[in-house]
Amino acid sequence: MELNEIHCGDALKLVKEVADASVDLIVCDGPYGVTANDWDRVGSIQEFNLNLIRTFSRVLKPGGALYLFGKEDCIDFIDYRPYLKLNSKIVWYQPSRLAQGRTNFTNNYDLIAYFTKGKVKTFNLDDIRVPQLVELEHRLRCERVPSVVNGTYGKTRFNDDGKNPGNVWGDIKQLTYKSKELISRDLLNTIQKPERLIERIVRASSSEGDLVLDPFSGAGTTFAVCQRLKRNFLGFEINPDYVRIARERIAKIATAEEFKLFA
Repeated sequence: MELNEIHCGDALKLVKEVADASVDLIVCDGPYGVTANDWDRVGSIQEFNLNLIRTFSRVLKPGGALYLFGKEDCIDFIDYRPYLKLNSKIVWYQPSRLAQGRTNFTNNYDLIAYFTKGKVKTFNLDDIRVPQLVELEHRLRCERVPSVVNGTYGKTRFNDDGKNPGNVWGDIKQLTYKSKELISRDLLNTIQKPERLIERIVRASSSEGDLVLDPFSGAGTTFAVCQRLKRNFLGFEINPDYVRIARERIAKIATAEEFKLFA
């Protein structure tokens, strides 16, 4: 299957053409099972996701990563352990959402389930560090604790380049109607994710030259990020209009990069 291309068709059929243990990272922002959109209608989101996990485990390299997007219950009550290891449930926190619950607390986050095929192969912490946001006085007080000074917990010392972003990501905001990168209003909040969000995932769990698969490509955000970060990519998208949009987006980035080389 041709790399650095978005293939139009059903992801679960196209993935059968991908070689075993050939993919380093999968970014899977597929159906959530919560909207009335045709592409989001699945009988049981848990069973749907279990099938994805089972299917993707074949194409992942040992140590390769899968980031699976969904709502808070997207992997509840399913046994994914025979296929992949769940390392973390990342909360993408969005306090600015307008929805107001009338009989329950409003959901203010999406879940990103971070799996690997066995032991983690790639985790580039230095590429995704964020500001410490800790007062200097408190920082120094923590570093003077005997267990830190004497070496038992020496690795907990503050890093001047920043810290691990943790498993609650509130520093990356949703796209809005005013976002410069928004392709179309029709894609807002359902199809198109912020480049910064995908960039953190790609930087963390892949290296230059690695292969990144996005089975539900949408507007091509994953590939825009991969293009800039020198990763190879492979995409599937069933909607031909989205395929066209994504290809045009990638072509513009390639043209801009060529212009920089010859400027």
